[in-house]
Amino acid sequence: MFQVFGVEIEYAVVRKDTLAVDPSADRLLAALGGSPNSHPAAGNVEADNELAAHVLEIKCKDPAVDLAAQARDFAAYVKLANRTLAQWDCRLMPGGMHPFMDPTRESRIWPHEDSQIYRTFDRIFGVRGHGWFNIQSVHLNLPFSGDAEFSRLHNAISLLLPMLPALAASSPVFEGAHHGWLDGRLSHYVNNQRKLPSIIGGIIPEPVGSEGEYREAILAPMYREIAPLDGEEIMQEEWLNSRAAIARFERGSIEIRCLDTQERATADLALCHWVISMLRHLMGTGSDLLAVHRKVPAGLLKALFLDTARRGMSAPVPGEFPFAAFGLDRQATAGAFLMALTAKSVGGASGAAASPAVATAISAADEAFRPSIDLILSEGNLAERILRAAPEASLYPAVYARLCECLETDSPFK
Repeated sequence: MFQVFGVEIEYAVVRKDTLAVDPSADRLLAALGGSPNSHPAAGNVEADNELAAHVLEIKCKDPAVDLAAQARDFAAYVKLANRTLAQWDCRLMPGGMHPFMDPTRESRIWPHEDSQIYRTFDRIFGVRGHGWFNIQSVHLNLPFSGDAEFSRLHNAISLLLPMLPALAASSPVFEGAHHGWLDGRLSHYVNNQRKLPSIIGGIIPEPVGSEGEYREAILAPMYREIAPLDGEEIMQEEWLNSRAAIARFERGSIEIRCLDTQERATADLALCHWVISMLRHLMGTGSDLLAVHRKVPAGLLKALFLDTARRGMSAPVPGEFPFAAFGLDRQATAGAFLMALTAKSVGGASGAAASPAVATAISAADEAFRPSIDLILSEGNLAERILRAAPEASLYPAVYARLCECLETDSPFK
């Protein structure tokens, strides 16, 4: 654990003049790699497609040790993609949702490699809505080896997940308006699988202590539930699981999937580093995290997760939340919790022991990413900063154009 990491970041391809989505990620991949099905690489980053034809995913080519260096590679790849897109008057847009997209009218399903999977999703769920087509997120993959590490990591992640939207929310606007959620992406995402509820469960993963228990409690029910609609067994895969974090046993990792894409690559990697540092701290407190997770009142973690997605830092934290497992006294709000936890655990010094090389990488990442975390903790998450910069809807186009510039120049949105 905590030796290497995988990071994936999703961006929308948009028109420069109108900021409308442009379903041409295939054209970009072909220009960079020779085929829409290629995975063109530069540095330790490669590009890929997603369900939506206007979404580009860029991800670590190989597992990364040094997230500060990885941030530079991501920022450089954004510039490469934007230089290529410029010939078609397009660019990449950051943020967890496109602010103006109408998915019922503008959705285009990826038509190339793996299109059968996407068509099956559409046949079963009907994907032409915000929760499928208008979501851009960051995925953080954390490795483990064996049941003991899996259990500790899985339950630590589950306990931390409810606080992450308060830090990472960046999608306060969709359909040209603010609808009361700072993390609008999650407000739609949690309803994607209403037809087959076992696929998302309670959004926060259930407490389990082994791979076998996970397969029995989480994977098997969703495979059974989708089977009558999936005669060719296309969907009997771990990625069908839509919880906020999912086990990827075939790659020996757990994938955190609930972070909104930020305004620049450095901020995305800073959030990943923060999550890693907090998990190192939590797993080093000596708490029996499986036992702690099992004792949390039913529904509390999900309710808190949705409240931080809606209200961000101001969301109240119930007294039954397991503060002691984090080495903290009771904190009244998510913002107070994040401040206290960050002060206690920057760099994960109290967590799992690190080799000298990894310790050096942690210190370099602390220094590189501190400004991004300080900005969020002092001025609010990106959603809060967007709403402050645009108190009325007429200002949204200018603000989102500015966010595109932040992505291009890897500059913070203040």
